[in-house]
Amino acid sequence: MVTPTPEAAAARRFPAAQLADFRNRCEELSRRDLRDPSALHAFSVDSPELFWRTLLEWTGLPWSGSADVVRTSSDVETARFFPDVRLNYAEALLRPIDGADDDAPALTGVHADRPPETWTRRELRTAVQRGAAALSRLGLTAGERVVAIAPNTTGVAIAALSVAALGGTLSTATPDMGTTALLGRFEQVEPVLLLLDRTGMEDAEDATLALLDGLPTVRRLVVLDGGPLPDLGDLPVLRWADLAAEEGDPVDWPRLAFDHPLFVMFSSGTTGPPKAMVHGAGGTLLEHVKEHRLHGDLRAGETLYFHTTTAWMMWNWQLSALAVGAHVVVYDGPIAGPQTLWELAADHKVHVLGTSPPYLQMCQDEGYQPADEVDLGALRSVLSTGAVLHDWQFDWVAEAVGAQPLQSISGGTDIIGCFVLGHPELPVRRGRSQARSLGLDTVAVDEDGAEVVDAVGELVCRAPFPSRPVHFLRDPDGSRFHSAYFADHPGVWTHGDLIDFAPDGSARVHGRSDGVLNVNGIRIGPAEVYTALRGIDAVTEAMAVEQRDGARPGTTRMVLLLVLSAGARLDGTLEREIRRTLRRKASAAHVPSLVVAVPELPLTHNGKRSERAARDAVNGDPVVNVAALRNPDSLTAIRAAVLAFDGRLPAPPAPAVVPSRRPSADGDLQGAVARIWRETLGLAAAEPDDHFFDLGGTSRQVMGLLHRLRTEVGRDVPITDFITAPTLGELTRLAGAGAPGAAVDMPAAPTHPGSFRELLRWMAEDAEVNRRRGGGTLSVLAAGIFRINQYGTRRRGPVASVVRVLSLPLVAFARLGLNCELPGELACGRRLVLAHGGRGIIIVRDAVLGDDVVMAPYASVGAAYPTPGAPVIGDGVYLGAHATVLGPITVGDGAFLGARSFVLRDVAPGGVALGVPSEIVDPH
Repeated sequence: MVTPTPEAAAARRFPAAQLADFRNRCEELSRRDLRDPSALHAFSVDSPELFWRTLLEWTGLPWSGSADVVRTSSDVETARFFPDVRLNYAEALLRPIDGADDDAPALTGVHADRPPETWTRRELRTAVQRGAAALSRLGLTAGERVVAIAPNTTGVAIAALSVAALGGTLSTATPDMGTTALLGRFEQVEPVLLLLDRTGMEDAEDATLALLDGLPTVRRLVVLDGGPLPDLGDLPVLRWADLAAEEGDPVDWPRLAFDHPLFVMFSSGTTGPPKAMVHGAGGTLLEHVKEHRLHGDLRAGETLYFHTTTAWMMWNWQLSALAVGAHVVVYDGPIAGPQTLWELAADHKVHVLGTSPPYLQMCQDEGYQPADEVDLGALRSVLSTGAVLHDWQFDWVAEAVGAQPLQSISGGTDIIGCFVLGHPELPVRRGRSQARSLGLDTVAVDEDGAEVVDAVGELVCRAPFPSRPVHFLRDPDGSRFHSAYFADHPGVWTHGDLIDFAPDGSARVHGRSDGVLNVNGIRIGPAEVYTALRGIDAVTEAMAVEQRDGARPGTTRMVLLLVLSAGARLDGTLEREIRRTLRRKASAAHVPSLVVAVPELPLTHNGKRSERAARDAVNGDPVVNVAALRNPDSLTAIRAAVLAFDGRLPAPPAPAVVPSRRPSADGDLQGAVARIWRETLGLAAAEPDDHFFDLGGTSRQVMGLLHRLRTEVGRDVPITDFITAPTLGELTRLAGAGAPGAAVDMPAAPTHPGSFRELLRWMAEDAEVNRRRGGGTLSVLAAGIFRINQYGTRRRGPVASVVRVLSLPLVAFARLGLNCELPGELACGRRLVLAHGGRGIIIVRDAVLGDDVVMAPYASVGAAYPTPGAPVIGDGVYLGAHATVLGPITVGDGAFLGARSFVLRDVAPGGVALGVPSEIVDPH
């Protein structure tokens, strides 16, 4: 383990939470005892005028006017906050602050391909003053709207603050989004100025022209990158660096109304274009400062890094940390591996690190141990948002990172903040957010709108809050705004999340209650998918739904259900066209993991499509109110289609036991690379010019692809080389040029405990997995019995012999129809679900699998046992895609082996069905 330096260790010793100081102030004014966290929250919602006024004054933010009127009414939908207060967002972020050295770092930009650059607080203030003056000379005035398309750099942060300093309204996105998706957002904004950094933009010249054609209100283009300026005829094109270098008189930064428009944010909708939500400067600022200081205890001089892009509200949230005097670090590079963010945190002595469940899961899956690799002595808390954070991820952080609290925070772009988040005075409970956000009267309600506790309900907020959107663009009568949040439960804000609150105020978010998808932490509006597919004649109808990923517990993936036109066929060519279209017109996040053709989509009796019914069908869940569907048989067809195509899903990490497929000739190498490429992306076919990211490939899949090349093919391709030209043909060339055997003999994950101590540890893990997933005492007992027998079978010596003999009657007992779920290698029983637990599933000698067993992808059956056994696979067993079956094995009637299974000699298949394509070698 890396030992922290004395300086880093000292950085973790900080005085009592700022929350205590604020609470003392509230106690003085209210004459109430607020020492209990629940009492403070109750005060914040029972006495909203006193709470919000006290917060505004306590923060020390610069403002003028009067705070006597806190809110204009108690109506959540229409109330305005502090109508007589005036402020400037940029002034609040860049003012001199006690405890924040003006010559200390304030903003640092980190890059994958060049050294970082840092701005002190004084330098940052000067840069924004010059930027604001330059924009003023271009004619930008308060209230005009600006769009910035750029990666997460210091340059776009400075430009954004320059816009805000003048009272402009800003909307941001990343350059790798397709022009269709960008215009779907920004044509609603009607910007007068476009700030553009073309780094990472595909076909930048054509994309720039398309953007400007779709944004006719743009008066000037300002280029943030260093590339050649485009020739746009009569439209002025300028470079930010040149503008900021010009000498000129400084301009005043006007203080404007509390709810003066600051940001236009976009939330994915289930129908129509994304909602263009206008957020006010005061509400955004006050909410962010409250969360940073009271819930996160972020202090002047501390360093914050949150992994985000300019298209996500966490970019705006991290920018506001400048208002507390914090040092903000931004990063515009890729996730090159599990080490990326931890190394960044160590290099820049990050105190508060923000990430997501998918990244934490990737680190866990890869076996990465940050505390053993880097110095995290400065790190005092880890924040996670964007998706549901699972119990076992809290365990992993505690074991692999350290004692820093892992805080699950959740809210949304709609409120540009959090409903539930961390609390510096409360313990962390596995799988739960620690507390409700102060001042937000947030509860869970049932279908009738009644509050529920310790039960899953709809997340609502029952009282006004400052960070509610001011309004929607192109919604003059407010009808879209009302329909989005207030139609389902009149009088309260309905957020669209499912949540449960415990009596202590802790919460667990269970996902979306509407049709919005949340895949790997990215919210995707199905309407954006459907819009992008309109130009494909072969597709008549489409429905995007979210499915739990059985190969990666705790994650989800997108399944795209298609109804094709007469005569059309979903072959490799059409599937690639669909993927490329979604990648180019929308983004990589909009590319599905699975594309399935179905006869029809589920419809209600009034003709409305039912995404929820389809979602339940692909997940194998009971469908609520089947009687409401006009065509319930469509669900059977959907289930069958997804099951049949399940082998085309992206590949999880390499299995524990991999049959030898290392190529011996160039032709074999080409075929092996193409096979791994197809399996990683979930494709039936591939061509040499296929572009990995064009087909929806992610950075995580890149690492899985290259890992499999090392372990299965024996070729080590550096990620930097692949990223340069990520096509199948180029990857094949790189693999051929790689040194054979460079990383061939990477040790497989252990398939059995190597010592009695390790046996006990594995048994404890099995028991915890069973408890976590609802298994009873018998399930826990069965898990322990199988582990003990496995240890005795695999080991030699008197102790192992005794264990083996004594465990035999217990194993016979444990086979009698237990309904249990185990994480690992040896298991049996009726209705058993075998999950991929990180080491791969290995069914070894003498195992008997009862009827209706389901095995996850990459299972190995009958493999790697020392003496001949006779595993029996019972009737109706389903083995996931990529299963490996080694004889001698008896397979019962009706068993199903998923696509790309690998079946070897001496297998008696009975009525086995093999997915296509499966590999069968000398079957008995």
